[in-house]
Amino acid sequence: MLAASLPLMAALVWIVALLIDPGPYDDGSVFMLGFGLLTMATVATVGMILVGGRWALRTGYAVVAATFLLATVRPVDVAWMIGITSSAIALIALATKPVTTSIRKLPAATGPPERSVLLTLLLLGVPFALGLASWQGSAPATLVVALTAPLTGWWYSHVLPGGLYVARYLWPILAIGLSVFQEPAAAVVSAGLGITIAIVARDPSVKVAFYPPRERGTIFPIPPELAPHEILEAADVDEKGKRR
Repeated sequence: MLAASLPLMAALVWIVALLIDPGPYDDGSVFMLGFGLLTMATVATVGMILVGGRWALRTGYAVVAATFLLATVRPVDVAWMIGITSSAIALIALATKPVTTSIRKLPAATGPPERSVLLTLLLLGVPFALGLASWQGSAPATLVVALTAPLTGWWYSHVLPGGLYVARYLWPILAIGLSVFQEPAAAVVSAGLGITIAIVARDPSVKVAFYPPRERGTIFPIPPELAPHEILEAADVDEKGKRR
C-alpha cells in the first residue's frame, strides 16, 4: 500500500536532508535523528500494511510530526522544501480512505495490552528525542542511552529472559543516571524519558503481556456411546470402548 509507506519515504527524505546540511547538529546527533526516524517509520509502515494496527497509524502520525519538528531546526534550502513537501503529502495520505479503511476499528481481541505496546513504541522513539535535544553536541552518554532504548524494547517485546526487569528498572536507571554526563537539554530529555518509561512499565498489564496467565487444563473422558462414529472408527474401538 503506497499511501501507508509515505511516512517512511518522508523519513528517508529528511535523513538525506540532514546528511546534506545537518544544521546545528553534529555527527552523533544526526545518527540518532536518522536512526530514530527510520526505525519508527519502518515499524509504522509494516504495522499498517501487515496488521492494520491502530497503534501503527498513530505511530505514522508521530513520524510525520517528528519530521515537522525537524523542519523547525534545520536550515531552509532546496532539501528542506522537498522534505516539508514529503511530510505534508505523508500527513494527507494517512487520512485518506485507502489507509483508514485498512486500519482495525477496534483493538485485536488477542492483541497485547495497550500499555505494553506504548512502552515499546516509547522506547523506539528515544533516539529521535535525544537526537533532537542534542543541538549542543552529542555526549557518549547520550548515545548509550539512545541506542539501548530500542534494544530494550526489542528485548521486552520478544519476551527474552529479564526483558521485563530491563524495561522496568535497568533502562530507566541508566537513562536517569547518565543524564548527569549529558548536555543540559539532552539531560532533561533523558531523565524525563527514564521517569516516563518507569511509570508506564509499572502498569500491571505490562507484566501480564510478558508473563501471560496460564491455567492447568483438565481432561473429561467422553463415554464411547457419546463419541461420533467416525472417531471410534479412527481409534479402532467399538461402541463400548473396546479394541476390535
